[in-house]
Amino acid sequence: MQPGIDRWDKVFNQRQLLTLVTYAEIINEAKALIQAEFEWEKAEAIATYLALVLDRCVDKNCRLSHLNTAKGSVEGAMGQHSLNLMWNYPEVGLYGLLWGYQAECTVSDYLKLCALFGTQPSATGIPGIEQWEPKSIQIDAASADSLYHIPDKSVDAIVTDPPYYSTIQYAELSDFFYVWQKRTLGDIHPNLFYSELTDKDREAVANPSRFRNMGASPEELANRDYETKMALAFAEHYRVLRDDGVMTVQFNHKDSGAWDVLAKSLIDAGFEITASWAVSTENPQNLHQAQKNSVSSTVLLVCRKRDLNAGQAWWDDLRPEVANLVEQRAPEFEENDITGIDLYLSAFGPALKVFSRSWPVLSSSGDEVRPEQAFAEARKAIASYRFRKLAQTDTAGFDPLTQWYFLAWDAFRAREFPFDEVRQLALAIGGFSVADLAKTYKLLDSASGTCKLLTPQQRLKKRAFSVREQEFSARVTGRWTARYYSDLPGRTGHPAGAPVYESHRLS
Repeated sequence: MQPGIDRWDKVFNQRQLLTLVTYAEIINEAKALIQAEFEWEKAEAIATYLALVLDRCVDKNCRLSHLNTAKGSVEGAMGQHSLNLMWNYPEVGLYGLLWGYQAECTVSDYLKLCALFGTQPSATGIPGIEQWEPKSIQIDAASADSLYHIPDKSVDAIVTDPPYYSTIQYAELSDFFYVWQKRTLGDIHPNLFYSELTDKDREAVANPSRFRNMGASPEELANRDYETKMALAFAEHYRVLRDDGVMTVQFNHKDSGAWDVLAKSLIDAGFEITASWAVSTENPQNLHQAQKNSVSSTVLLVCRKRDLNAGQAWWDDLRPEVANLVEQRAPEFEENDITGIDLYLSAFGPALKVFSRSWPVLSSSGDEVRPEQAFAEARKAIASYRFRKLAQTDTAGFDPLTQWYFLAWDAFRAREFPFDEVRQLALAIGGFSVADLAKTYKLLDSASGTCKLLTPQQRLKKRAFSVREQEFSARVTGRWTARYYSDLPGRTGHPAGAPVYESHRLS
């Protein structure tokens, strides 16, 4: 949130605030009439749905919303998973128009849920669930690291989508709605709204703002806090899961360090990854993903309790098995439209299947090997697989720089991408560093953890090469290259962004 915004009322202008407060007052007045006419459970449900309509009004009618000029519609504050004030923001027609439209959207969503469950809007239950006793269905709001109300080895299946470090600050975002819901639902659900704001101390995210002025790096302390909470949560999941039970973990972070911590937490808790599935789940049109090589798929890890008699293993024995399994699964992922950077991340699942089977995994010197080494091997296997498929030959005769440039466009499919991905791809191929790519070969710019590929015109300005024939011929050697020439002065005949292949290597 921007400096100076220390109260939630400041993210609304006076007209917006008056409208929304009026809605909240009307809801509170209506609750008394509803409770007088209907039984408590139905009155509670109606009041909750009215509060959800108010939430939609709050989301669309604030200084954080913006106008989607392409669609001619108003985008809500939560469209970017962050809280950003807009220089220009729209105001939806007040009173009836705002409430009426958002109420229709809420009803539409409710009808879609009914269709998903195969029931009618007026039904009092879901088909297939009525056969169970009501007491056998239990919904609890509890912390994942403290499931004290669940006995040991009593759960058949666990499905979890854990937070991804600092990607989304859930509690801070929730406060945007919490302050309004507390005023309309505080008496309906007092156990959910007893505190002034949401609980951020127990939240399992990496939030550096909670660790300032503590004598160490806030980012490092925040990451350590997140990792500890994730380890405690998985240990608790292991306790309540039956010996023949299964746990599915959903993960789609593209930072290899986050994958390493997740895998290590699962393995330390006693789990092995027995299967993995890559599924396209993210909308590429999302504002927080636009113009970047954002992950568009999610990897589902199927975990079971590791055999207590499973002994240790040697990494030298597992390494070729990891590479073989990854290359075996790669065509399957591609058939499911898993491509680009997602293909590299999807390979982590098969790598973990081999790696987590035994524990500990030791190097030839007897040191414990972390999951990140299995990921590195998986990345190398995918790089080799993709290069062979693209070039219709192996890497013999291609220098490492040409291989990297070739695979970078294939993997990232965008000019901008995280520094860590550049580094990992360079490590998978070998022969140079990110500094070489930026300073020596002038292929990209690197700043603030992000890299951006330079266009041929930009590289020409940096004098990375010359277009004068006598100089160009003298400066390039080797056998092959792929260079994007279409935007160079005088170069025509190729579609914008299309690669031009020549019998040279990159200068």
